[in-house]
Amino acid sequence: MKTTYFLALLSAVVLFGACKKDSENLLQLDGDNFSGPLLEAGAHEMAVRFTSDATSRFQGKQLISVRWFTGPRPATTEVRVYGPGSGNTPGALLFSKNVSSSVRPQSWNEYELDTPVDITGEELWISIAFTQTESGQSIGCDSGPNKPGGDWLFSIDSEWRTYIQRTGESVNWNIRGRVSE
Repeated sequence: MKTTYFLALLSAVVLFGACKKDSENLLQLDGDNFSGPLLEAGAHEMAVRFTSDATSRFQGKQLISVRWFTGPRPATTEVRVYGPGSGNTPGALLFSKNVSSSVRPQSWNEYELDTPVDITGEELWISIAFTQTESGQSIGCDSGPNKPGGDWLFSIDSEWRTYIQRTGESVNWNIRGRVSE
């Protein structure tokens, strides 16, 4: 009985330590996946904007992967990372990769960057661009409330604006960046 209790306690400590360590190496504004916005057929790009306040603690490290929640599988999916922009627009494209063939629907996906992105302490935008052939909920979001930078949306016929500005709904996209240790 004591051995079973000890093993259970040891397992809990190891799991807690692993989860805590992982969360300490994440750029993240969202909570658990709750739902996803219903978007019309077409091309969309959802981004999370991490200000220099969020990235400065990782200065000198690298962004090594991007995690996101996918609802129904879109026709195409691309992971993008942008540098600091001006106003409400991201800056230079630092990384882009079509990952359509590896996307798993209705689950968390993670793509390890072929070329890690240096974190300089400046703003970073991490985005998922996708096309869908019919209306759907191809990207996940939490239940809110919205955090500044957590819900940027670009549509081909539009401009960068937050989802809350467009709809009044207060959510954050399930898009995260994993940082090197």
